[in-house]
Amino acid sequence: MSPRFFPYSHLEFRSGIPVIAVSGFHIQLIHASTGAVLFSTLNSPPYIQESLKKSGPIRCAVLDNSNTHLVTLADDKKLKVWKLDGLELLHERELPKRPTSATCTLDGQTIVVADKFGDVFSYPLHPPPGSESQISTSAPLPQEDSATPGEEISVYATADITLPAAKTSSNKRKSKKQKLHENPPAPRSSLASHVPTSDGTLVLGHTSLLTCFLLTPDNKYIVTADRDEHIRISWYPQGFCIESFCLGHTQFVSAVHIPSDRPGTLISGGGDAELKIWDWRSGKHEMDIPILDSVKPYIKVKVKSYTRTASTNSTEEQADRSREGTEDQESAPPASEEQAVLAVQKIRTLSDYILFTVTGGSALFSVAFLNGTSTAPSVHAVNFGKPVLNFTIASDKRIWVNIDLNWSENGDDSPAGKAIRVVNLAADGQLSDVSLTSTSPVLDALQEKCLIEASAEDLAALNLYSSLQSLPKNTGEYDGDDDDLGNATPRATGIPKNIRTNTRKQSQGPGGGKKEQGKLKSQKAVAEKTKKHGNQSVDRDVEDVVPHEENASESNLSKFEGPATDSEDIRMLDS
Repeated sequence: MSPRFFPYSHLEFRSGIPVIAVSGFHIQLIHASTGAVLFSTLNSPPYIQESLKKSGPIRCAVLDNSNTHLVTLADDKKLKVWKLDGLELLHERELPKRPTSATCTLDGQTIVVADKFGDVFSYPLHPPPGSESQISTSAPLPQEDSATPGEEISVYATADITLPAAKTSSNKRKSKKQKLHENPPAPRSSLASHVPTSDGTLVLGHTSLLTCFLLTPDNKYIVTADRDEHIRISWYPQGFCIESFCLGHTQFVSAVHIPSDRPGTLISGGGDAELKIWDWRSGKHEMDIPILDSVKPYIKVKVKSYTRTASTNSTEEQADRSREGTEDQESAPPASEEQAVLAVQKIRTLSDYILFTVTGGSALFSVAFLNGTSTAPSVHAVNFGKPVLNFTIASDKRIWVNIDLNWSENGDDSPAGKAIRVVNLAADGQLSDVSLTSTSPVLDALQEKCLIEASAEDLAALNLYSSLQSLPKNTGEYDGDDDDLGNATPRATGIPKNIRTNTRKQSQGPGGGKKEQGKLKSQKAVAEKTKKHGNQSVDRDVEDVVPHEENASESNLSKFEGPATDSEDIRMLDS
């Protein structure tokens, strides 16, 4: 079997600094002229390499504006800050929840991080002295000879990194008290869904999964988008002050972008069949750019949808059959075919064109930003045959595209093709792959010597296309024609039916829904309690409390005759 390699998840091209390449667990700095590898985490000390592998694949890498510090996020809820010169790990901090994205402010002194619980926190670039996340680089590294035989060194003094120690019966499973201490719940008066750690400051919060965010070019506003079709523009850092909402999406929003030459315009995309253009300051929707028909033929990665069938049995009958092991086989979800799901992955602008990719799609797309006519602009594409993971625009306006070289439509284990493609954008919006005819030292290095070999377990841990299943809501209730049994046939758009109609269908048995069943249960309990006390005591209590029909009618009439006097109020209270 031929070796397999990590695909590149992030590339960074800036003038005056080496090219930054992130793949799997590792980071490499490549000389922009010669293609030589200047620094790599593959050459870091063993404890750093062990920590990187334990952290999982790097999901996000952000370089500050001064080209001095690199911020990385992985699956271990750790915020790592690297010094670019020498690729030195300065410190790492524990985050309260798993992060989704990050960015740096203009001055480079603050890191803004969003997490899956819908909260956005800001952290200082360097933790305050004396904090738990501070790394002491002056202390010497413990020597392996100083440890007793058979004992593993678990903590190194040069970094706040803990290595896995020998497993014992006491640390195999954490108790509830330990988990509560590590991640305590937020108090009732808190605006955050969880307690901030590592000197984090809450900026704002969503009630849904926060998918993406960005800071405006002047850093005065923050644009956040979530899984519930919302785009919110808030002040920064006073996130509690909301400037506007951009409402109009019917599906999740997974990508937002503000062009540098049009700072008042916002471009958004997600699960909808079009890209949307906004005036984000006022929240006004300006136009739509249809993309579904042009993009759908290039979606290579497909997912299985869950289809629910209507049940004619009550909840109690289903529970009884489940306990007896005789549940109806027709009530089980049938096996469904794989379908394409539209999820815009990334949006950028170059000249007068919008560049974008979709998750699981094998092409890079371009569309005119404003064509000046009422007709929809044409969408151009360049197909690579394998899914696109990311793309970066270099200073020379060439587009570097990261390809999932391990993906195969037939499930073949042997990778084929190139990990990087270079694309040129013509004046008419056409895209052309120039990496097949021209080369460069950096491109040659990325295609060959910078590839990092990976095992099958490492590649499976990447989970590159999980968003295709996690972002669409209520999978299984898709638009389509109903068959003879009343089951909806999924369409290739991946758009849930109940999202478009803003209604939620629930299968109800003969006893009605859960709310009706709860009311009946409460009424039954009250009736049984009434019987227990006896009819006589109940009648006596009713006579003392409830007035006769004549008195009741008189009291009701008095409400319309006018306000009661003080003596009448006293008599009414005495009765």
